[in-house]
Amino acid sequence: MNKTKVQGSCFCGAIQFEIDLPSKFVAHCHCSECRRSSGAPLVTWIGTWEDKFRVISGKENLTVYSDSPEVTREFCRTCGTQLFFRCDRWKGEVHVTRSSILSDVDRAPQAHVFYSDKAHWYEQWAKLPVLGGENGTTPLEGAAQ
Repeated sequence: MNKTKVQGSCFCGAIQFEIDLPSKFVAHCHCSECRRSSGAPLVTWIGTWEDKFRVISGKENLTVYSDSPEVTREFCRTCGTQLFFRCDRWKGEVHVTRSSILSDVDRAPQAHVFYSDKAHWYEQWAKLPVLGGENGTTPLEGAAQ
């Protein structure tokens, strides 16, 4: 991959952003705060530095929620998409939801973080049937089980 930047957006497209590559990391976070704020068993984040990140349109549509004095999460006020995370623990960084970037980035996820805090039912996924196709429910031949 020879990209120098990637772009992304919220689900409705009201907020557009870009990140200059290289990224700092890509990781799956299993902490309870990420699970609860996303409604999913984990959130995959791409980490970057503040000076390599820009909201290019729709900044007025961002709403900020602070779970604690040192943490902020930013969402689209129109569609509710969680987009950005900042924390005093990682000053100067912005963590961006990987799913809000539709193209490839410069690296695959490198780690599961806060895995000791994972949802107790997370590992049961490996035992489930793998379904897909047009209707989303057709058994997939040869899919990893």
